[in-house]
Amino acid sequence: MPYLHGMMSPVASIDQQTVTRELTVLEVTSGDNKAVVRPDDTVTIGRDAANDLVVEGNLISRRHAEVIWNDDGWFLRDLDSRNGTFVAGEKAAFVAATDGGEIHLGAADGPAVHFKVVTITETVPVQPAPPQREATQHEFGAGRIRIGRGTDNDIVLTDLRSSRNHAELRRKAAGGFEVVDLGSRNGTFHNGKQVARQDMAAGDLISVGRHEFIFDGARLHEFEDAGPSSLIADDLTVRIKDAILLDDVSFALAEGSLLAVIGPSGCGKSTLVKAVAGLRPATQGAVRYDGRDLYADYAELRYRIGMVPQDDVLHRQLTVRRALRFAAALRFADDVPRKERRARVAEVLKTLNLTERAKQRIDSLSGGQRKRVSVALELLTEPSLLFLDEPTSGLDPALDKEVMEELRELADRGRTVAVVTHNVMHLDLTDRVLVLTVGGRMGYFGPPGDLLEFFGAEDYAEVFREVTNNAEHWVRHYRSSEHYTRYVTDQIAEAPPPKPEAVERVTASVPAPRSAPAASSPSAPAAAAATSVLASSAAGPPASASSAAAAPSVPVSPSTSGEATAEQEMPERPVPATVDLPASGSGGAPQSRPSAAGQRGSAAGPRGSAAGQGGSAVGRARVRLGGASLRSRALHPAAPIRQFLTLCLRMLWVIGADRGLSVFMIGLPLALALLTRTVPGDNGLAPGSLTKYSLEAQRLLVVLAVGAAFLGTAAAIREIVNESTIYKRERAVGLSTGAYLASKVFVFSVIIIAQTALFTWLALLGKKPPKDPLIFDKHWLVEIMIPVALVALASMAFGLLVSSLVKTTEQTTPVLVVAVMAQLVLSGGLFELGGQKVLEQISWIFPTRWGLAAGASTVDLQSMIPFQDSLWEHTTGAWWRSVLILVLQIGLLIGLARLALRRSEPGRQ
Repeated sequence: MPYLHGMMSPVASIDQQTVTRELTVLEVTSGDNKAVVRPDDTVTIGRDAANDLVVEGNLISRRHAEVIWNDDGWFLRDLDSRNGTFVAGEKAAFVAATDGGEIHLGAADGPAVHFKVVTITETVPVQPAPPQREATQHEFGAGRIRIGRGTDNDIVLTDLRSSRNHAELRRKAAGGFEVVDLGSRNGTFHNGKQVARQDMAAGDLISVGRHEFIFDGARLHEFEDAGPSSLIADDLTVRIKDAILLDDVSFALAEGSLLAVIGPSGCGKSTLVKAVAGLRPATQGAVRYDGRDLYADYAELRYRIGMVPQDDVLHRQLTVRRALRFAAALRFADDVPRKERRARVAEVLKTLNLTERAKQRIDSLSGGQRKRVSVALELLTEPSLLFLDEPTSGLDPALDKEVMEELRELADRGRTVAVVTHNVMHLDLTDRVLVLTVGGRMGYFGPPGDLLEFFGAEDYAEVFREVTNNAEHWVRHYRSSEHYTRYVTDQIAEAPPPKPEAVERVTASVPAPRSAPAASSPSAPAAAAATSVLASSAAGPPASASSAAAAPSVPVSPSTSGEATAEQEMPERPVPATVDLPASGSGGAPQSRPSAAGQRGSAAGPRGSAAGQGGSAVGRARVRLGGASLRSRALHPAAPIRQFLTLCLRMLWVIGADRGLSVFMIGLPLALALLTRTVPGDNGLAPGSLTKYSLEAQRLLVVLAVGAAFLGTAAAIREIVNESTIYKRERAVGLSTGAYLASKVFVFSVIIIAQTALFTWLALLGKKPPKDPLIFDKHWLVEIMIPVALVALASMAFGLLVSSLVKTTEQTTPVLVVAVMAQLVLSGGLFELGGQKVLEQISWIFPTRWGLAAGASTVDLQSMIPFQDSLWEHTTGAWWRSVLILVLQIGLLIGLARLALRRSEPGRQ
């Protein structure tokens, strides 16, 4: 049946810039409700109010069916509804929607839906469809443009990740322009890389939060990444040594859609999500966020991606509101007022219906509620992409449905959402389903309504059995199917270039240069390029990469008004080298194979991503988090200091809210002091009254040193590994590693110094003082406390190092036992180490060796025992040597812990 849907006739007045057209549409009615389906449009039918046509009834599914258009006309497709769709009493999954047709939903006599083809006349603008991002043009007024959240800026931003005065774009005295970061918390990005100061050229992209600015050589054009974002994964492969976790996965996810990733256990679902989110880049392939290379520009784009891992990324000891407030303080700019942060937290709580739970501790929430809190955490920064790894794991069917419905609502509000799930009960809520087979290969990607029919299965259990037992068959079958062509290859090949770079040819006024006319200058072509003009990114259908490259530039020519006009494309930005290409074989040539997009000449845009160049790069992609330089942080210390203070406060709240931990920290020094009181003798730290020999002082010093080592190690050895999931997520969105580790060191230092002071005082209470203290004559107890505290601090630093290296908390217990035993044996207090060269030198790396040596120097232990130790000399120099070595050990261990934290950086295995 032919349909007329492209006939147009212009109106009388050209100035109106409109046309009238006759358009053939399909009216879909049910009762008093009606929806109109245009060509190339889709209308959903169901009982949910979000559908285009709402049909009430207990037999009707939430999203029951949809009416779609193809070259043969309109068709109604059942969306895997529970009770089905009926035509003439027969159940049908795919029905032609013809003029005068009728179908029934839910049963043969269920609610009727009628179809009628009509022709309408409408007036539409001549201009192309409105852009998804509105571009705003900014001129250089007084030689600079200042950008920030404050109202005193030339460009005022609304993103709470931007600082009050964030960056400036300045005209240089010698000519040209530069961008300067003003000490912002979250950085200023130039072509995807964080910079403190950088010269600008025409075509450069400047990003501040979700705001993007393209410099055309004379002015700025602003775009805000506040709308939906597309996602393309092209030929993703993840290898770890000889194991292939993910093999050649490609898909294209449209803006504002919901994707479910399903498959048998161990098929690579979580690996796929981490690769697409940039947390663990693929060994081969490319990921494009709105046409931009995610791996190359990860330092900038990571703030626009939300990730909810399987484990909770919140401290369960805190209340919901307090946890979100701490997260807001860490993620937003440091100068965002507390009132604004709290308002944003309240807004997110209301969005996810968590306001009533705001004062409740997270560990008292149900599994589904905790997942909603994790989602709320990500929504604080309004990400365009949201990934969730098993958010419904362990939930009952009612909570599972509740979570999936909330994800559907998030997608309907404009976010692109991808969720890994084992539960297939609610796949009808999604727009696309990706099925991974055993071996990490793609067995299906397409609409959920076509899934069972594609596999010829009656239920999802049969689908899982097929992709487990016959994985190779289904991989080949899908690659040769129409679904693969329609939903993967065509979508990737037709993907538009990056939104800010998808420019069309326009003519616009550009201020003429003050120098000599272009015709008389040998650098006229350069001047023309510098005054190229940007058009709105989505003002019309984007030109392909090939056509853009072939388009000739139109030189600048003076106009009668004294201004120059230009008609040309935006100059391309340089492509950063971000993918390693390891040599293979004797020839050292990199190995590659064509990607899905590369086989069809995908328009990857001017960025020239790997996928768009006809092949995916092979090698380990690197994502770099960037970060401000040391000089910039020294000049603008407010951001890391604010993070440090926030982390310290949060840590104290977590400790205070954990009653068991609080009791342990108070009770441990009391228990150790009580054990010390079991040492027999009446001489304390003084020589014997009848003989100069006394083992009591030696035993007391050993117990103090080893007790301090246990106290410090036990406090810190589980701290980092216990919240590794939280740290990894916060690090991915801008947490300073230095501020994080410094907060741990500071809070533990305060607690441990108080513990060791209490421990030492109680242990030596009533004991005789040393005969001749070296440093503090009247305050000999302080002279003993200092090395004891330093031993505990060094052990604490060792505990943080171990906690940064291990993968589970269970691995810390044997390390704790062995470390404390080694500290006891090699302290030098059990037996003489002198003369045992190897053992003596090994003992130098243990803090108890030097802590005991400092105490022995104070009490002149060598005069009380029958053997000698060269480190125990009763001199001021020997005491200071021991103390300084302990300080050096603390610094070295903290530095090693800082290096160990690099293992948890995004992008590392």
